[in-house]
Amino acid sequence: MKKYLSQFVRSGYRLLRAHLLQQVIPQSRATFPAQSKPVIEVIGFFHSISGIGESARLCAQQLAADGYRVKCTSVESFFRKPVEIDWSWPNALSDDQVQCRIYHLNPPMLPTVILQMGIKKFKQTYNIGYWAWELELIPAEWIKATRYMNAIFTPSEFTTQVIQRYTTAPVLTVTHPVVAGQATANTRAALGIPEDAFLVANIFSFGSAMERKNPVALVKAFKQAFNETDNAHLILKANAGDESAEKKQLLELMAGHTKIHLIDQQWSRADILGLIQCASVYASLHRSEGFGLTIAEAMLLGTPTLVTAWSGNMDFCTTENSFLIPFTRIPVSSTHPEFKGLSNAQWADADSDETATILNAIYLQPELIAQKSAVCAQQMQACINNHKYQHALDKLHSLESGTNESLKTPEPIRL
Repeated sequence: MKKYLSQFVRSGYRLLRAHLLQQVIPQSRATFPAQSKPVIEVIGFFHSISGIGESARLCAQQLAADGYRVKCTSVESFFRKPVEIDWSWPNALSDDQVQCRIYHLNPPMLPTVILQMGIKKFKQTYNIGYWAWELELIPAEWIKATRYMNAIFTPSEFTTQVIQRYTTAPVLTVTHPVVAGQATANTRAALGIPEDAFLVANIFSFGSAMERKNPVALVKAFKQAFNETDNAHLILKANAGDESAEKKQLLELMAGHTKIHLIDQQWSRADILGLIQCASVYASLHRSEGFGLTIAEAMLLGTPTLVTAWSGNMDFCTTENSFLIPFTRIPVSSTHPEFKGLSNAQWADADSDETATILNAIYLQPELIAQKSAVCAQQMQACINNHKYQHALDKLHSLESGTNESLKTPEPIRL
């Protein structure tokens, strides 16, 4: 009974948020600051182990490195989320000094944060949303949120082009400023994987719509490519599986193949990077990505990637640095709340047969891996350097002064 009551309350709040709260938030009339490096507040889940939390941390770090004065506000308490990691920032700046805010929160999270921080405060600064989205259509609630953001940054050209269809506000691509980070050593030994084994790694969360991350297709392709006698292993590093039906489905598919391993637990960032770094190849047969954070991390660590050739990761995945998997476009089929109400949406279904063929080829010809490994880190870093926060902020400054016509967008799609 308590479970159903909780679900009812959450469902009721989602309706209230989508149909009322998104409507009451006004757009700030503040213009983009005239000074070249305004004081910026970054708002996000700084203490959370998640992609959206990492994006906020990376944003603050890159802005500070480029000479901006940065204040950080973490919002876990607004959502009664636990603190998962220790993270500190020297918040010496006052609210009165802040001129621009970057919200590393997708639209469904914004009303909770903006209303608790205060509408008055929201109206005093130039407000930028940093949004990551994976499909070619955006939900109605997202469209409503475009009304009150002064500008929107996204992590990929794919997402930028989608959101530009719905707003006349500036929409600019800022690649996640991913860093390689410190990786835990001797990960293979800790996991019992031989040093000479061919190791495929994949990382996902059951909470991020397993059908989108699509580890099922990877398991099928691996089973097709390798048998028990091959010196090949697949490690699926997951979290948030609990006793879910999705986890049960995956375990049933893995059954009978002792070299496919599912690890469902929270790891430190260093441990995750250790797994990626020790892998022969990092694989993601995702059906859609707004960016592809773990793919980018793998490339920076010099681990070649085998990926679906569609959506956000195609900003930096090429035939030169990655093994690209062809796909068929299929209708989105998901019970995840973020996709509710999106009729006619499509995503990519990677070719499992072709994946199996490529896996077998690179298992037999390690030189193919070496060729990708030689260039992937450099090319990933070039993508990051070419689309920094500073570049996007400079473009907003140019737009405000009327010197950059190229940022003007056509009339948006209306609800």
